[in-house]
Amino acid sequence: MSGFAYAVWLVPCEEQREPLQQIIDSLAAEFKTPTFVPHATLCSGVWKNSESELIKQVRKLPVEFPLELQSAGIDWTEHWSTYFVLRLGGKTDLFKKSAAQLPGSHAPKIGPHLSLLYGFNASRVDRNALRATLNVPPAVCFNSLMLVRPETGRWEDVDFWEELGL
Repeated sequence: MSGFAYAVWLVPCEEQREPLQQIIDSLAAEFKTPTFVPHATLCSGVWKNSESELIKQVRKLPVEFPLELQSAGIDWTEHWSTYFVLRLGGKTDLFKKSAAQLPGSHAPKIGPHLSLLYGFNASRVDRNALRATLNVPPAVCFNSLMLVRPETGRWEDVDFWEELGL
C-alpha cells in the first residue's frame, strides 16, 4: 500500500464556528479563493495502513474537550495553504504529542494556527490593513476532531477535501 495524505483537525465549538466561517467566507469572496471549514490542523501526514486503522488510532489521541486555545494574533505566511492565519497559543504541546502517536505524522510546520485564507499570494495587499479589519475571538474553543484527506491526493485542491468518519 502506498499510503494516502490525511490531516486531523480540531473543530471549533458551535458558537464560534459560524463567526469564523463568516470571516473565512468573506476573505474567500474578496480574494476569489476557496472556502473551507474552520479548523486548526492538529497533525497531518501520509498514512501507510488502512483507513479504518487510521480512524482507530485518531480516536486514541490524547485530546480532551472542550479545548480552549488562546488567540495569539493574526499573521501570514508565503505558503499557498496558510496565507492568512490566526496563531494559537496555550497547550501547544498537544500538537506534537498527537503527531508522535501517528506514524508518519507531523505537527503544523508554522505552529498551531487556524487558517483564514488559502490559495492566495498577495504581494500588493496591505497585510497590516487587512489584519486590522478582522475581528477574531480572544480564544477559540474546540470540541471535536475531524479526519480529512484530499480526494485527489493534493492539498491544493481544497474543493476536493473529504471528511472521513470518526
